[in-house]
Amino acid sequence: MIAITGLPREPQHSYPLSGNSSMSCGHAHGAVLDSSRAGSQLLKFKRSLSSIPYLLLIATTFTSSGSKANSTPNNPNIQNQNTQNTKIEQVSSDSKQNSKQQTEVRIGYQKGTAFLNIIKARGSLEKKLAPTGVNVRWIEFAQGPPMMEAMNANAVDIGVVGAPPPIFAQAAGVPVTYVASSLPNGKGQVILVRKNSSIRTVADLKGKKVAVGKGTAGHYLIVKVLGTAKLTLNVIQPVYLLPADARAAFEGGNVDAWVTSDPRYAEVERTGQVRLLANGAKVAEQRSYFIATRSFVSKKPQLVKAIIDEQKKDEEWAKRNRKESARILETATGVKAENWEWTFERRPNFGVLYMNNQIVKEQQEMADLFFQLKLIPKTVQIKDAVWTP
Repeated sequence: MIAITGLPREPQHSYPLSGNSSMSCGHAHGAVLDSSRAGSQLLKFKRSLSSIPYLLLIATTFTSSGSKANSTPNNPNIQNQNTQNTKIEQVSSDSKQNSKQQTEVRIGYQKGTAFLNIIKARGSLEKKLAPTGVNVRWIEFAQGPPMMEAMNANAVDIGVVGAPPPIFAQAAGVPVTYVASSLPNGKGQVILVRKNSSIRTVADLKGKKVAVGKGTAGHYLIVKVLGTAKLTLNVIQPVYLLPADARAAFEGGNVDAWVTSDPRYAEVERTGQVRLLANGAKVAEQRSYFIATRSFVSKKPQLVKAIIDEQKKDEEWAKRNRKESARILETATGVKAENWEWTFERRPNFGVLYMNNQIVKEQQEMADLFFQLKLIPKTVQIKDAVWTP
């Protein structure tokens, strides 16, 4: 699958995006598709999304990436967009062959997040699946929306993303399925102000500039937190920025508050220069999700279950071995081990759950809010895209 170029871009405040396509991301290498296969695949994929380019543009442009290493103003994840697409192209070119005989499971992961990086580093899943003859191929993505694109092109079978990308994908008609979720992590989703700021309550945000990613978990958080003070988004000045740019604007005094999450929260919290204004605990609890293609779930339910069950075991291992987990994540994400340890001690979030009614309810609330904010063109029913073993 080749990234779609030429889509309209929503203007950003300061810090413009670089790169020739807002639908792609970096960190990948590979060969270009055979021209006949590429042409057919691209035409099919373009047709499937042609009616809603702006929808997926919002999701891709504003969804946050995880680590500080991936969030500098000269962001390699944005500058190297073409190489990410090349990787998807190469994987997609093998999809027909793989569909004939599923001897390989293609798992999408994000380098800047904790989810899947530990199990990948330890090789636990490979050991579990080896006796069954199934090989594991790990495919790296800088953000969640391009992973949804890859699933639409049958280039990835299963992967982990934050809460917003599958909502946008479902609204776009992409056949994705919710398989499992992390535990809620409301304490790790935060609104920060500078240490000496005059902002003391949520009501004090009236008229203030708040850095946040549009169509992200942070966007959901700020709306829900404002609601606790009977306020709406209209009373503040939202400044829609990518994570690195949001941090730079906040630290440079160009915005008054910053909506962010771990591990970036841990990094700045340890400096003592920020103050927590609000978090998502009991207000906007959010999760990461295992998302799979509908065809993979229907054809390989036992393989899906094996992957989730092994992830559960690795989560328990990480809970018991936090220092080693932090070292693994430093290597995998570029975020220093002490920042991960800080997060683990103050906001532990170990565990995986299969989908249930409460989880579906939480995700539906986000989807409904995104529709109210006109971020998606139609309502979606999360329960229609849920699998349980």
